[in-house]
Amino acid sequence: MLLKSIVFCLSLVFSVSQLSAAEITQRPDLAPRLAQLKPLYPGKGSAGSVVNELQGTIFLISGVIEKGDLEKLKAALDGTWGKFIVFDSPGGSFLEGIRIGQYLQYNVGSQDPDLNGVFVLNGNECLSACALAFTLAATPRNAVYGGDIRFLEAGAALGYHMAFLPEEKANQLVAVKEAMNLAYEVTQTYVKLIKGGIAPSILLQEALSHRTADSFFYLAGGIRSYAMGLTPVSAGTIADPINKSALYMDTVGAMCTQLFQADNSIRKSEVEYEFGAIDGSGPNPQETKLEDLIQELGSRRIAASHNGVAYCTVELSEDGTVGMRITSGSLPCAKGGYDAPTWCAMPGPFDDTLPKVTNALLADAASCHGGTLTTEYAYWTSDVIDYDIGEETPTALTDWNSWERTIARDVNVRQNPSLDAEAVGRVQIGDKVKISDCRIVSGPQGVWYQLSTGGWISARFVSEFDQFTRPATEETMIGR
Repeated sequence: MLLKSIVFCLSLVFSVSQLSAAEITQRPDLAPRLAQLKPLYPGKGSAGSVVNELQGTIFLISGVIEKGDLEKLKAALDGTWGKFIVFDSPGGSFLEGIRIGQYLQYNVGSQDPDLNGVFVLNGNECLSACALAFTLAATPRNAVYGGDIRFLEAGAALGYHMAFLPEEKANQLVAVKEAMNLAYEVTQTYVKLIKGGIAPSILLQEALSHRTADSFFYLAGGIRSYAMGLTPVSAGTIADPINKSALYMDTVGAMCTQLFQADNSIRKSEVEYEFGAIDGSGPNPQETKLEDLIQELGSRRIAASHNGVAYCTVELSEDGTVGMRITSGSLPCAKGGYDAPTWCAMPGPFDDTLPKVTNALLADAASCHGGTLTTEYAYWTSDVIDYDIGEETPTALTDWNSWERTIARDVNVRQNPSLDAEAVGRVQIGDKVKISDCRIVSGPQGVWYQLSTGGWISARFVSEFDQFTRPATEETMIGR
């Protein structure tokens, strides 16, 4: 089936004669923008800027990638130390894109690397050959020890697809042979990414599903981008650390499970995808605040298990922000059997600070991915297994209850999504409400729902959180 897909999906991707050739220029004006970018998900850096010190030269690669562009890039980089590369390209020559990516990968993997980051920024695109060049800028060392430098800003367009053979050349034997060789080269590049742990196997499967010049598997700096091993970033409110205000353990557990599902460094079977939620008995997560449980257990760090495969550690800092980390293995502080409490205190002392949870992860758990109400979903399980039972299955799922939700705790309805806004009503525990929109805003609540009857409530006060599904696509995030 793979060979069949390759043979019928071969390509040069673009008719580059109508597009401008790639330009490689120095762009010091981008320094303030890069300096403001912060990681969106725990485990991909700290809460600070992804670029600690902008010491070096910023280069922009724009336009169509053509044969000879690697030599142009080498010449441009020559004599500089400390490099930041921003991509904005519709693609072009797959082979040249792969060569550029391999050159960047060699720099990253060398004993004295000076490539500090590759970026695709909101408002820019990096498609086809460009996407491979960008994705190759990592080594297995990054996959094992961290330190990924492939930064995808929320709203940017990173697009993958396979090579294809233009119809006008379908009957030309030489063209078919050349295109097949190209397709093998492209597929081999994806396989190398998978073999090195730089990208999951689902990336190749998704790319194989897009077989024409204008069809792409898009990543846009959301949680699916994180699951592909990249580092989503933003300078906006979506990157703000969440606050402990009205943060209950049902919300915390949902964020842990979303992060666990998306973390491709944790080896999971379909069992863990299906039953990987936080497990244990008590206390009631809808009635227990994080800060109260932290105080009760006597440690600023607590942890809970994901079906014995991994555990989620949560930290409450003095400034009210929350840190989180997913770690492979059994829960180190567990005491007792299946009836043991869900959360246990991690023993100190602690010499580090956990990566901060941001509004991005809270929004994912609230099905407000990227600040947009999610209308089409896919199970995380589909990233590892598809059951072919001879029936046509939908490519995307719709909301299970047409966005009707249950109120978990009494809360005021506000005229606008802010605690400073006028209270225009109140809903009580057990009430059913219909959600019509959502928004990520600055402030202690972070994510808000708009009710179909008017007014807004904090998303932290509903009882249903998203743990086992993800957005069917990140394409809706592009340009936001």
